[in-house]
Amino acid sequence: MALSNTTDPAKAAESLAIAIGRNVPGAQEVLVTDIDIPKASGLSNETVLFSASWMQGGEEVSRRLVARIQPSGPAVFPRYDFGLEFDVMRALQIGTDVPVPVMLFWSDDASLLGAPFMVMERVDGRVPSDDPPFTAAGWVLEELSADERARLNENALQTLAKLHSVDLDAVGLGALAAHREAGIDGQLAFWRETFEWAAAGDANPTVEAGFDWLADNRPADMGPTVLNWGDARVGNMMFADDLSVAAVLDWEMVAVAPAALDVAWWLFLLRHHTEGIGAPLPEGFPTREETVARYEELTGFSLPDLHWFEVFCAVRLASLMHRAGNLMVGAGLLPPDAPMKLNNPASQLLAKLLGLEAPSGESQSFIGNR
Repeated sequence: MALSNTTDPAKAAESLAIAIGRNVPGAQEVLVTDIDIPKASGLSNETVLFSASWMQGGEEVSRRLVARIQPSGPAVFPRYDFGLEFDVMRALQIGTDVPVPVMLFWSDDASLLGAPFMVMERVDGRVPSDDPPFTAAGWVLEELSADERARLNENALQTLAKLHSVDLDAVGLGALAAHREAGIDGQLAFWRETFEWAAAGDANPTVEAGFDWLADNRPADMGPTVLNWGDARVGNMMFADDLSVAAVLDWEMVAVAPAALDVAWWLFLLRHHTEGIGAPLPEGFPTREETVARYEELTGFSLPDLHWFEVFCAVRLASLMHRAGNLMVGAGLLPPDAPMKLNNPASQLLAKLLGLEAPSGESQSFIGNR
């Protein structure tokens, strides 16, 4: 989702009815109701929840649906590829038991909702919050016991392992291996581009030192290559009442890359939501070492030393926080002299990983500032 959702509900209802009529074979007399545009919780796409009914083959069809809209204005990433995201999710839906929503269609007709968008069936469940982080407040911390949190995490980690076992050729995604962002070289190039775009000429000594360190300390062994979810974390999963994973969400960062990159992101985001914000690891969640050992047990993989990958993940998140800081200043959510772009939990943790002096002053985040 975006920093703030700006889609007009009435316009969305009209446009979504047109889109369904154009993209769902045989759909006629389309009616869209119950538009709900949630307050943003993440940093990327806008989301519209709605109900739709139509006549198809002489019968009425009713669905509870979700539209995800590519940012049309200032965005967190320099580019998006909704066609790729849709193809990946659709391939997983059809060819695997990785839990993803039923995908209906995607459209690049920006005249309808202002930008490309995709439509999928709605999934029932709850998502651990980022704002406030689920480690500090909300249902995961306040409603679940330690044993239930352990079960939630185990189900989540099993789902990540299941995703990493997908045979790309068997599900029709073999061409992803040749994508420009594939492999560690493609990932490093993309994130260097993203940082330079995000910084817009500003200096960021911590992130720049991180890129230099990655180049100087690149490991010879990257470990197994898999379908990388990209934004692999508990907070991007929807959980059913029994704490099973109902859906894996948010695929903007999907790529073919080392499994270690997804695992390191998983670890670093949990560290960001605990140590980074001054919160303890909630009882029931495993330690870093326990997570790595359990992942290796589930997959049969032997991961390389993860320190290099965790530094890379810290660089990635600190780059995104630089961009988010600029966006929030531009939106009037933070004052012009806000320190967030340089001094945030991700850049503080990055400095710690590198053994550098942390950015001085008060660390600032998007958390609680929207």
